[in-house]
Amino acid sequence: MSRNRALSPLELLPKDIQTEIISHVAKYSRSSVRNIMAAIPPIAKSAAVPLFYKSINLHQLTIHPLAALNRYKELMERCIANGNLQAHYIHGIQEYFHHNNIDAGLQHLRIAAEGLYDVAIYLYGIIMFCRGEPVIGH
Repeated sequence: MSRNRALSPLELLPKDIQTEIISHVAKYSRSSVRNIMAAIPPIAKSAAVPLFYKSINLHQLTIHPLAALNRYKELMERCIANGNLQAHYIHGIQEYFHHNNIDAGLQHLRIAAEGLYDVAIYLYGIIMFCRGEPVIGH
């Protein structure tokens, strides 16, 4: 932090309030979080907490889950470790369809579905139905 510039109102808030704000912003837009952290680098510390990784919106990657195979690995690992349902969904698709790791894929899809992530509920249900397990998939 440079001593020549005044602190922004966001920087003056307690760290737990900063974290809460960043986490709420993360639910709606990763690019907004990047912009905040670029404009106020000390705020990045407030974003490196479990609540942030659980909340961050990964919608773009849910549309193109294979894009996260070689990119965003650290982000995906942190999101999965902190219970981000979209990350579980993305990883489930990668494991099930790309790596042919059926058990791991289903486990991640089940976590996302049980967490009530809509798209995961649908996909998991269809997969389980096609596997002949309609009771689990309904």
